[in-house]
Amino acid sequence: MTFAPLGITAAALANESVLDVARRAGAPLGNSCGGVGVCTRCKVRVVEGSEALSAPTSIELRFGAANRFAAGERMACQAVVTGDCTVTTTYW
Repeated sequence: MTFAPLGITAAALANESVLDVARRAGAPLGNSCGGVGVCTRCKVRVVEGSEALSAPTSIELRFGAANRFAAGERMACQAVVTGDCTVTTTYW
């Protein structure tokens, strides 16, 4: 997966979330709940490869709706990487 525009890339391990990959790759990605899905600080926008992420979880759907996520925005702690994709944030 790729973290744009940082230019950081890393291969995801089995059942690894976008947040897990970001941590391992050194891509700074905000979070304050420890990855349990309640703070929404790990929100990312999928630039390419949305089909390479798991379907939104019930937690992601509930908190995403409450925080008015736009189309293509996901919670990095909830989205499991299944293939090649590119994400970004508003603060990179």
